[in-house]
Amino acid sequence: MSTRPPVVVQPPASDGGRQVTIRGEPAGIAYSLFDVLDLVHREGLPGEDRAVDDPELIEWRGGGPYDWNSPDTPDAPDTPGTTPGTPDTPDPANG
Repeated sequence: MSTRPPVVVQPPASDGGRQVTIRGEPAGIAYSLFDVLDLVHREGLPGEDRAVDDPELIEWRGGGPYDWNSPDTPDAPDTPGTTPGTPDTPDPANG
Protein backbone atom coordinates (compact mmCIF):
# COMPACT_ATOMS: atom_id res chain seq x y z
CA MET A 1 0.00 0.00 0.00
CA SER A 2 1.48 3.35 -1.03
CA THR A 3 1.23 6.45 1.07
CA ARG A 4 0.69 9.98 -0.13
CA PRO A 5 3.78 12.22 -0.15
CA PRO A 6 3.80 14.69 2.76
CA VAL A 7 4.35 17.67 0.44
CA VAL A 8 1.89 18.61 -2.33
CA VAL A 9 2.61 21.48 -4.72
CA GLN A 10 -0.47 22.68 -6.62
CA PRO A 11 -0.47 23.95 -10.23
CA PRO A 12 0.72 27.51 -10.84
CA ALA A 13 -1.84 30.29 -10.31
CA SER A 14 -2.11 33.23 -12.70
CA ASP A 15 0.64 35.05 -10.78
CA GLY A 16 2.97 32.02 -10.97
CA GLY A 17 2.60 31.16 -7.28
CA ARG A 18 1.96 27.57 -6.27
CA GLN A 19 0.08 26.61 -3.11
CA VAL A 20 2.10 24.19 -0.98
CA THR A 21 0.59 21.87 1.61
CA ILE A 22 2.67 19.84 4.03
CA ARG A 23 1.07 16.95 5.88
CA GLY A 24 -2.34 18.17 4.74
CA GLU A 25 -1.90 21.70 6.13
CA PRO A 26 -1.34 24.88 4.08
CA ALA A 27 2.34 25.79 4.31
CA GLY A 28 2.44 28.81 2.01
CA ILE A 29 2.72 29.99 -1.57
CA ALA A 30 5.91 29.26 -3.48
CA TYR A 31 7.07 31.39 -6.39
CA SER A 32 10.18 29.33 -7.08
CA LEU A 33 11.76 26.00 -6.39
CA PHE A 34 13.80 27.66 -3.64
CA ASP A 35 10.57 28.70 -1.88
CA VAL A 36 9.37 25.09 -1.92
CA LEU A 37 12.66 23.87 -0.46
CA ASP A 38 12.49 26.57 2.22
CA LEU A 39 8.96 25.53 3.24
CA VAL A 40 9.99 21.87 3.29
CA HIS A 41 13.06 22.63 5.39
CA ARG A 42 11.03 24.70 7.90
CA GLU A 43 8.84 21.67 8.51
CA GLY A 44 11.88 19.53 9.30
CA LEU A 45 11.71 17.49 6.11
CA PRO A 46 14.78 16.89 3.93
CA GLY A 47 15.32 20.06 1.94
CA GLU A 48 18.24 19.06 -0.27
CA ASP A 49 18.10 19.73 -3.99
CA ARG A 50 17.61 16.04 -4.76
CA ALA A 51 14.41 16.06 -2.66
CA VAL A 52 12.53 17.85 -5.48
CA ASP A 53 12.65 14.70 -7.61
CA ASP A 54 11.65 12.34 -4.79
CA PRO A 55 8.03 11.26 -5.43
CA GLU A 56 7.84 9.88 -1.89
CA LEU A 57 8.42 13.41 -0.54
CA ILE A 58 6.83 15.83 -3.04
CA GLU A 59 3.82 15.44 -5.32
CA TRP A 60 3.94 18.01 -8.12
CA ARG A 61 0.54 18.81 -9.63
CA GLY A 62 0.08 20.69 -12.88
CA GLY A 63 3.78 20.74 -13.70
CA GLY A 64 7.06 19.73 -12.16
CA PRO A 65 9.65 21.58 -10.11
CA TYR A 66 10.68 23.78 -13.02
CA ASP A 67 7.19 24.87 -14.12
CA TRP A 68 6.16 28.22 -12.64
CA ASN A 69 3.99 29.81 -15.34
CA SER A 70 0.24 29.46 -15.21
CA PRO A 71 -1.30 27.87 -18.31
CA ASP A 72 -3.00 31.27 -18.77
CA THR A 73 0.33 33.13 -18.76
CA PRO A 74 2.15 33.51 -22.07
CA ASP A 75 5.63 32.05 -22.21
CA ALA A 76 8.60 34.31 -21.64
CA PRO A 77 10.08 35.84 -24.77
CA ASP A 78 12.87 34.02 -26.57
CA THR A 79 14.99 37.16 -26.55
CA PRO A 80 17.63 37.01 -23.80
CA GLY A 81 17.72 39.98 -21.46
CA THR A 82 14.06 40.95 -21.79
CA THR A 83 11.41 40.64 -19.15
CA PRO A 84 7.73 40.29 -20.04
CA GLY A 85 5.70 43.40 -19.26
CA THR A 86 8.65 45.79 -19.11
CA PRO A 87 9.75 48.21 -21.80
CA ASP A 88 12.97 47.34 -23.58
CA THR A 89 15.76 49.57 -22.39
CA PRO A 90 19.18 49.78 -23.98
CA ASP A 91 22.05 48.17 -22.14
CA PRO A 92 24.58 50.93 -21.38
CA ALA A 93 27.42 48.43 -21.61
CA ASN A 94 26.54 47.68 -25.23
CA GLY A 95 26.01 51.26 -26.33
